[in-house]
Amino acid sequence: MTCLLCGHESHKRLGEKNGYGIAECDACSLRFATPTPTPAELDALYGAYTPNDFYSKKTASKIARTKRRLLRYMHMAPGKRFLDAGCNIGTGVEAGRLVGLEAHGIDIGQDSIDSARTLYPEGRYHAGPMESLPADWGQFDFVYSSEVFEHLPELHTYVAALAARMSKGAILFITTPDAGHFRVPSDFASWGEVRPPEHIVYFSRKTLTQLLAMHGLEIVKFEWNFKPGLKALARKI
Repeated sequence: MTCLLCGHESHKRLGEKNGYGIAECDACSLRFATPTPTPAELDALYGAYTPNDFYSKKTASKIARTKRRLLRYMHMAPGKRFLDAGCNIGTGVEAGRLVGLEAHGIDIGQDSIDSARTLYPEGRYHAGPMESLPADWGQFDFVYSSEVFEHLPELHTYVAALAARMSKGAILFITTPDAGHFRVPSDFASWGEVRPPEHIVYFSRKTLTQLLAMHGLEIVKFEWNFKPGLKALARKI
């Protein structure tokens, strides 16, 4: 198993969870589940994503939270074209629409997109991997990706496809669990955010910065967070 970030072949074992090994790369310190779930396993997981039932009961609070985030940073975007990358049932797309952005959403799960189209029909949606984003959607000025990066089995494929659809100077807001946070237990595999095959990659500020830099994106800031979660704002150079 090579590192999903840097390709290095040497890593240390941190424990086991749900039948997967949990490893830390000796070269870049990325932490990840091993082996990587197969495409068939991921299709089964996201084809009918069971957390959607829970998310559908929290739509108002999720929209409100996303609106606050968008209003905080949308003045930094070079335009109003907005993409929620990993939009789930569409609350982020609806938040973007409500603050005046041209709102689009993509998600790997067809079940999620079907729900989004029913709940928030004024947004535009696409089901599929990031590289399948419709060409006629053009470039985006503000990309939002909340609680997505920890799910990615092919980091570089996803981020390269995402960066290719960002306009020059576009901004990217990311949230993902923070493996380097002071509140993460020393027995890393016991941390609640380590739950393969759903969560398979565990970033720190260092490894997230490295991944984005490899695709022409630079970190503008990390928001401080008492809980063990990364909130990062990046820009396409």
